[in-house]
Amino acid sequence: MRPVARLQGMNDLSQAAWRRKRDLQDRLVELIGSYGYHWLDTPILEPTELFLRKAGGEMASQMYSFTDAGSNPVSLRPEFTSPIMRHYLEHAGEIDLPSRWQYAGPVFRYEEEGDGRGQFTQLGAELLGSSSVMADVELLSLAARVPSHLGIENCRLEMTDLDLFHSVLDATGVSDRARTFVIASISQLKEGPQAVSAMLERAEHLHVAAPDAPDDYLSQAIAGLDDTQSRKVLQGFLQWSAADQLGQRQPGEVVDRLLRKLRGGDDRATVVRAMELVGELAAIRGEPQAVLAAVRNLVDKAGSNTVAVERLEEFLDLVSAEPGISGRLVLNLGLVRGLAYYNGLVFEVTHPDCAAPLGGGGRYDELALALGSPKPLPALGFAFNLEALLALTGDVDANHQATPGPSGGLVLAEDTSSYGHALKVALSLREQGIPAELDVCGLDLKQALAYCSKKGISRVIVVDHDGNQTSHPVGPAVPQACHPDPSAEGEGSSSRGSPGGDPSASSG
Repeated sequence: MRPVARLQGMNDLSQAAWRRKRDLQDRLVELIGSYGYHWLDTPILEPTELFLRKAGGEMASQMYSFTDAGSNPVSLRPEFTSPIMRHYLEHAGEIDLPSRWQYAGPVFRYEEEGDGRGQFTQLGAELLGSSSVMADVELLSLAARVPSHLGIENCRLEMTDLDLFHSVLDATGVSDRARTFVIASISQLKEGPQAVSAMLERAEHLHVAAPDAPDDYLSQAIAGLDDTQSRKVLQGFLQWSAADQLGQRQPGEVVDRLLRKLRGGDDRATVVRAMELVGELAAIRGEPQAVLAAVRNLVDKAGSNTVAVERLEEFLDLVSAEPGISGRLVLNLGLVRGLAYYNGLVFEVTHPDCAAPLGGGGRYDELALALGSPKPLPALGFAFNLEALLALTGDVDANHQATPGPSGGLVLAEDTSSYGHALKVALSLREQGIPAELDVCGLDLKQALAYCSKKGISRVIVVDHDGNQTSHPVGPAVPQACHPDPSAEGEGSSSRGSPGGDPSASSG
């Protein structure tokens, strides 16, 4: 039979690679902990709904989801923020705010493009319970320190502020539905005026914008009625005309869809103005102090409340004094991150040698509502891709200890009568804190020394039938097979058997 291959994006990790990754993680855990963030570990498996309530369709297409033996829809976690908010809501009565948590662990996202990742490690921090500008400053400053703490240079911080977009849209008077559509279209609208006509066509198709005033009988029947009264009229219509043709859809769903269509969406001119203003705002990018004037001018042009831009100016004044921020921060109002639960500050940390961001985050004050809280909870956080950071640190971190030299010992039984003594010697070494391998291949001394040289073991301890020990330091590597060769010359080659039974078995 053909071998079973590993899944794309799922990688094996050697001990050396694992130690280096764990060392990097431990250093960052210590850094984040110095800011007062406590460790929180959440389950790898969670209810699928937890991640879909506010994450949007993009995340749904990347999740590893299935139905468990109890018929529950479950998913491997694709991120940590929703589980941490779920934990808070479950224990809200026991937790004082503000609450700071940090985490690190595997997450799972199915991706065919790019590096085709499936499993990778996220490391991050979440701050719950503060809407203060100081919370924003703390999070961005801490995120900026993560790569610099590892000696990674030339990183850039790019940020936007979604509160600016909401303040501009408030001035246009668009509905919540149209607002959601326009915000979701930022990446297209920032391309310029030519994008407005394409997005307007889509808005009309989705009944977000009304192309013409409706003049059919149903529209006239609900003219002047509020939504509750209109639903009653439409429900009565469905009872005698189409109740037997609803298929699998619930009557309420049909009524809501019909009502949106009859209402025709927002006024076309209103949606166009909202798109134009958002497109102009999203096109602003540059060094913060250099582009703030353009931001304020556009807010004034829209007739918006200036609270959001004043808060942004205060934030930029405070954060520019933080170490590692000055000269690295770019105000990029067209920045769009994949998760739909962000509001306010949103940022990414990038590096010229990486196509994808190293990490990012932002504020998500309404996530608690989406997960069942009776009221919003101000919150923000960030996460880094630990493997991406690891790739940029090089084989040896100049600011940290190098790979340790040879250590430990290989315990070699002189012959079969020495097995019991060899076991005791190996156990004694381990109890003293000295790593000890037991020869299970029946090696002679020459082969054992070559094996230890390759494996980074510092000495061979030969144990005779009386329990006496002879220590042999390991020199430079000598090309030798692990397996005993009956024709090989050397100590013990003809007198020792294989402790494991099969002299051709792999050593280790």
